[in-house]
Amino acid sequence: MIFKAQFNTLSSMGVQTGVLTADPERTKLRYPGVQCFDVSSGRLKAVIAGIKWSDIVVVGGGELVQDISSLFYSPYNLFPLLTAALLRKKTFAWAIGVGQGRELAPWTPFAVRLALKGCSGITVRDRGSFSLLHKLGFREPEMILASDCALTLFEEKLEHAQSNILGAAPRDVSNRSRKILPLEIRKKMRNYQEPDLLPAADAWAVLLDTHVDKHDSQIILFPFHTGSLSNNDNSFCELVLSRMKHASRVTLADSSLSEGFVDLISRCRVLVTTPLHGAILAVASGVIPVSISYASKCTRFMEQAELTELTPQGNTGFPGKEASVVLDKAWMNSESILQRMIPLRKKLIQRAGRTAEHFKRTFNL
Repeated sequence: MIFKAQFNTLSSMGVQTGVLTADPERTKLRYPGVQCFDVSSGRLKAVIAGIKWSDIVVVGGGELVQDISSLFYSPYNLFPLLTAALLRKKTFAWAIGVGQGRELAPWTPFAVRLALKGCSGITVRDRGSFSLLHKLGFREPEMILASDCALTLFEEKLEHAQSNILGAAPRDVSNRSRKILPLEIRKKMRNYQEPDLLPAADAWAVLLDTHVDKHDSQIILFPFHTGSLSNNDNSFCELVLSRMKHASRVTLADSSLSEGFVDLISRCRVLVTTPLHGAILAVASGVIPVSISYASKCTRFMEQAELTELTPQGNTGFPGKEASVVLDKAWMNSESILQRMIPLRKKLIQRAGRTAEHFKRTFNL
């Protein structure tokens, strides 16, 4: 959804877009005219080829730096900016997020300042990221506060009907353990051991089964991430489903069908989600999000949407006892919460458009 928003925006400006991809043929079918750089023969090789091809190197939108999932995450994401500077290419940071506090290694803020200082423009998607970069010396007008670029895919006008469908987006977050190597590499090593996912899957199963018992609802499971760089949400959703007593009430969404995926989200009354973009797409679709947060980016968005009371406390990414209470509250009070969300949703969608405006002004397009 993030790249779709970027591609649509850049194409409307007449800009040819290039992207890293593990499936060039599929990417070209989905985004006609896109220039693909195949990562199958090496990610860094593809990054360098893409930078050489570009006039403007864009990083984001998404979490640009964090050091919880791997100490290589931040250096890998900052590498394009540093390489572009060496090759004298223009750069732009597109609706980025920045990890906070313990999510960053001691040296990462210095690396961020070094990498971003050459950017022609920067937009950030939340106030926490803006404040951190402000402390590092970045100022308006080069840096502006926007919101997540996926919100640009939605209309400001919203029509919403009450629903008896609960959406759920579980995620295995066991890889966020401050390892040195990325998960993709660790899985290829002989000594890698898969973590025990049953406790987390059972917690999700209990949460969803309890909700069906109370409200006689239907459930749709949403796997947001199915690539190799992180844990596969599809397999974790299937594990959760296998542990449920009400499995017959559950539908598993197909994440490869982006339009259909979003349409299914819009049919839900509430979406209980670990992935950040579950909460973002819920708000954008007029659906109440309950965030089972696993990182500060999740809580920062819920603060931005003024829905902090729908972020239950507990283990990271793990639905505890409070999650059921908060979910019931969201379900029973969905109409009043939605009415409160509507103006805030409109504000966030409008703010998301600031990135395109800033990009246009910066490069005189």
